[in-house]
Amino acid sequence: MRDYQVSELSEVTQTPFATSQLAAAPLRTASHSAETPNTLGSRLYGFAGAENSPAAQRPDSPPLAPALGHSSAPAMEPVPMWHRAVPTRLARPPLLWLVGVHGGAGVSSLAASLSWAGDAGQRWPARIGLAGDMDSPLVVLVGRSHLRGVNALHRALLAHQGQATPVGSHVVGVLTVADSARPLPIPVAQRREEMEGLALALGARTWRLGWLEQWRALEPYELAAWEPATEHTPMDDGDPTRTPPQPVRLLAEQILTAARAAGARITERARNGAPSASP
Repeated sequence: MRDYQVSELSEVTQTPFATSQLAAAPLRTASHSAETPNTLGSRLYGFAGAENSPAAQRPDSPPLAPALGHSSAPAMEPVPMWHRAVPTRLARPPLLWLVGVHGGAGVSSLAASLSWAGDAGQRWPARIGLAGDMDSPLVVLVGRSHLRGVNALHRALLAHQGQATPVGSHVVGVLTVADSARPLPIPVAQRREEMEGLALALGARTWRLGWLEQWRALEPYELAAWEPATEHTPMDDGDPTRTPPQPVRLLAEQILTAARAAGARITERARNGAPSASP
């Protein structure tokens, strides 16, 4: 099995994000206020300075449409979720949330390296919506490339498919982070292919981040963050405390592009009052 590098990710991420589970008004665990101004548009474009974009100019967009009825499939165990706003140290609300599907997935280091992504730990944001006091509905699932991590990612996708995740959650993509510099065993590589196939079938993107030896000797707070407002990509000087490693910068660009596209579709559908679609 071929192990894709970050620079080759476009080959495996061309499936557009499906407009499924677009609702965020009635959560299973939290109530929403439909009167709070919509600020997701500003999150989508604020990092690039595109304040004149159509979405950013609609502070009074309506709340997300209510969810369609659940399927007749047997109910699945709900995923771990936040029953309040997800704590964050970011100066502005995160555009999306990184959710680890197991301990040690690398979420803290990734969130520290992406200035616009929030660290949700191992729980899904549940108080989600477009309004200013709500968390972003956009999620990227993160797991290690060992068998435990790949299986945990697969279970998380099945939970999302089975509507056991917070209503309105939008899985932008899944990210496997290398657990070693060595190639994956063939059975694990095959299992990852199966998991990524399910992700693509659900309309999500798939990314793979290789082994980063530099990160082993650093705490997350010591890592440099990638800023999308930078006019040019800085050269990798080998010091991750000054510039993120090149694979991280390339990954960040692709995740940001996918998140903006997914968020723009959600905002547009909410503005037009379109109903959500089942996954």
